[in-house]
Amino acid sequence: MPKASDTLWDLAIAEVEKRENPDDDGKRVEISEKSILFMGNKNGGKTTIILRCLEREEIPKPTLALEYTFGRRARRHNTPKDIAHFWELGGGTSLLELIRIPITSNNIRSFAVVLVLDLSKPNELWTTMEKLLQVTRNHVNKILTKLEKTNPEVATEIKQRMRNNLQRDHPDYELVDPFPIPLVIIGSKYDIFHEFDSEMRKIISKTLRFVSHYYGASLVFTGKSEALLLKARVLINHLAFGYDRSKSVSVDHNKPLFIPAGLDSLSQIGPPPTSDSDIGKMRANTPLELWKKVFEKMFPPKSFCDLQDTKDPAQDLQYAEYEVDVMRAQKNQTKAQDTIFCSEEDNSLYFTYTGKPNVLEVKELNYQVNMASQIPWYESLAQMKMPWTWKSDPRSHVSIIQNLNLKVQSGQMLAIIGSTAGGKTSLLDVITCRDHGGKIKSGQIMINNKPSTPHLVKKCIAHVRQDDRLLPHLTVRETLLFVAKLRLPKFFSDSQRKKRVEDVIAELRLRQCANTRVGNEYLRGVSGGERRRVSIGVQLLWNPGILILDEPTSGLDSFTAHNLVITLSRLARGNRLVLLSLHQPRSDIFQLFDLVLLMTSGVTVYSGTAKDMVPYFTELGYPCPRYSNPADFYVDLTSIDKQTAEKEMESRKRANTLANLFLEKVKNFDDFLWKVTEGDNVATTFSKQRSHLNAEEAINMPHHSSDQLPGALKQFTILLSRQVSNDFRDLSTLLIHGFEALLMSLLIGFLYYGHEKTRLSIRDTTALLYMIGALIPFTVILDVIAKCHSERAMLYHDLEDGMYSVSPYFFAKILGELPEHCAFVIIYGVPIYWLANLIPEPEHFLLNFLSVWLAVYSARAMALWVAALLPTLQLSAFFGNVLFTSFYLSGGFVISLENLWTVPFWVSKISFLRWNFQGMMQIQFTDLTYEMTVGNTTFQIPGKLVTEALDLASHPLYVSYLVLAGIVCSFLLLYYLSLRFIKQKSNQDW
Repeated sequence: MPKASDTLWDLAIAEVEKRENPDDDGKRVEISEKSILFMGNKNGGKTTIILRCLEREEIPKPTLALEYTFGRRARRHNTPKDIAHFWELGGGTSLLELIRIPITSNNIRSFAVVLVLDLSKPNELWTTMEKLLQVTRNHVNKILTKLEKTNPEVATEIKQRMRNNLQRDHPDYELVDPFPIPLVIIGSKYDIFHEFDSEMRKIISKTLRFVSHYYGASLVFTGKSEALLLKARVLINHLAFGYDRSKSVSVDHNKPLFIPAGLDSLSQIGPPPTSDSDIGKMRANTPLELWKKVFEKMFPPKSFCDLQDTKDPAQDLQYAEYEVDVMRAQKNQTKAQDTIFCSEEDNSLYFTYTGKPNVLEVKELNYQVNMASQIPWYESLAQMKMPWTWKSDPRSHVSIIQNLNLKVQSGQMLAIIGSTAGGKTSLLDVITCRDHGGKIKSGQIMINNKPSTPHLVKKCIAHVRQDDRLLPHLTVRETLLFVAKLRLPKFFSDSQRKKRVEDVIAELRLRQCANTRVGNEYLRGVSGGERRRVSIGVQLLWNPGILILDEPTSGLDSFTAHNLVITLSRLARGNRLVLLSLHQPRSDIFQLFDLVLLMTSGVTVYSGTAKDMVPYFTELGYPCPRYSNPADFYVDLTSIDKQTAEKEMESRKRANTLANLFLEKVKNFDDFLWKVTEGDNVATTFSKQRSHLNAEEAINMPHHSSDQLPGALKQFTILLSRQVSNDFRDLSTLLIHGFEALLMSLLIGFLYYGHEKTRLSIRDTTALLYMIGALIPFTVILDVIAKCHSERAMLYHDLEDGMYSVSPYFFAKILGELPEHCAFVIIYGVPIYWLANLIPEPEHFLLNFLSVWLAVYSARAMALWVAALLPTLQLSAFFGNVLFTSFYLSGGFVISLENLWTVPFWVSKISFLRWNFQGMMQIQFTDLTYEMTVGNTTFQIPGKLVTEALDLASHPLYVSYLVLAGIVCSFLLLYYLSLRFIKQKSNQDW
């Protein structure tokens, strides 16, 4: 018994000794301590459940992070009270890293988890449950792994305890995967859940029953009523203080569920609530994964952020601490400074369009295309159609665009969507004055209240085509820098050009690949999305006010396409007008658009803000189904179904009806955009963000800056540098061409090798000289034609955009390829000359080498002309082969020149093979005398007599060189004229 003189310290020591030592009965007094972690949906009712379990009359407050409280209960009279530690994790799934704080190796044996799920939010239910349980399980498994090394008995006990929730004779004993520590799943807000559709309640209830049974957990639904809260208290008191749990079971989905752990079965739960055919289509590795897919099919996961509503407690005055607040302010200041150098912030604008705002208007446009003119002439010839019948068929005139009205301004991004052949690309071609083969029947296109002309378009519109046309061997930075040198006005300094390039690289998020080669389908380089952004950067360099893109997301995966459209949206915020065409963008891309133009078969079905498209069609009786992509649904709705005549008629009638309804609704609006209310002005809903450039760094391009582009000489030096940089980095091609020349030289040389003492016969020497000049040019022709056609598409668009003129490109192309040509002829011509033991004097060798050089260059010049003359690789290769074969046969070796009839005789006059052969024959035979023995008589035959016999001595030697030089110049002139007057369309541009 305590004494009256005992101090508080004495009483405390006595209490400890009483607990540690056995009492009179020899029994030890134990105090139980258990811990429970409550987690689940934000605002799901966790705090309310804890307060009711502890019988506290307090008003619940939002849980900021991780909160702690405790409760005490005595098992029976006059016994010490057991202690339960209650931890509550706030923030939903946003603070998962805090789970490791309450769960430790010291309390793992007595720890339990209560997962509170908000039944009123089924779209967030599975995501929340999966994230929280997965993180908790991983953390507990790590603790158990450590315990297996330090205290294996405890680890085994914990694992076996959860297995014992099911009897070994339970039919599902081997089919479940119990949670490593006790788990209770509470479905809160049952009063709201009870108002759901019966089928929805059934699906949610069956799914939660399966999950609870699979994890060996107890399941209970609770709400505001005391009766429901009492059931939850029973399960929690069982975990916290060891009270007996109720053995009653309620599995009716029309009533609140109450299923203690181990009292359910898969046979009672049943299969997932979907058809057997759907189950067969769902590829699932585990039963849990199958249930997840079925549940998420009915309730797609909602994209949400638990942190978006979380208030920062540091900003609350009741938590103010001067020292801490000062340190926090210093940290925020440092962080703000660091963000200046952060490379990839999505909302940053590195430079904006600083010119006047632009307005693009299309008024009552009717556009007609002659479909016959869209067929390449070579295809018409292949179909045996005569030229005068190509464009004469009146049925070939098709109306592509009908009564189109449109108005879009700077700061807006307009997406033109619709099915294939809906008129999207034709509209962009008409706006950019590239409507080849078409005719505007009525209406007009206005840019800043001025009629659209090619000159005006070049000054203010940048057009990004569907395909990327870039030199593959240049890096991203080099590609943009060469364009900057060509497109920016000549008054720009080199430092200003480089700064503009770096601004574009930063704006388009290309820093990580700035020094990577662009590449193509044959050469590995940047990714498809990055290459598309480089194409945009090429046009963005001269800072246009209007940016038009033709299907920029084609060929890209959904993630890359989404990032690309985010970039375009950011460019629009930089005071630019962005216009793009797409087929059927996915939903998150659709939400990025400011304006949408929906077209089908050339008519406008909707034009207005993207966010108002669903309300508009809903008003017409076509609501977008829940969980459907509006772009997909309405493009399908307005597409023309041509499977059968009946379906085509029905779908065309529906599309025309919708188009007429839209025209009726917007006929009184100046901007031709549908609005929810007539008073709305779409133009005022988009803020025009402008960059505030430093006065010292700002570069304002004059209104007529296009007239101040670099001159022809400057363009030539830039193009020459670009040509050399691109060609000489293609080492594989250069090595293959060099090896090809060396191999052919060695093959021919070794064939005639071994005649040092006895000279080759007249016949053998003649054949050798002809082969030297005739074999290698053919491979040169094929290589040059293939290379020119690989660059043809890029050249066509560069010339269309006015990036440079034909003359600088022509001279840069000719001079840029000279080093490769010289190396090629040296590798080919030198070994063969000495291996065949031709005349060794230096003057003979040099004259022979010059003749071969001119002959091979004639073949190169002819190939350049043929490649520029004809639109396809196949046609150019065919025509080049025809020309070469004609020159080969009339070269004076296959048949004597004097025996040629009129046509091949005149062909021989322009055959570079003939003049090369004649020149080499004169070099090798003129100063030599051949001995010919007939029986016992030896004749001396002068070499000149041989050339005369073959009719190859009719002209002096220098004439052969002059004619070869003239042939080279003629082919180069034809090449220049072809570049100048024939549009260098590739077969993709027809």
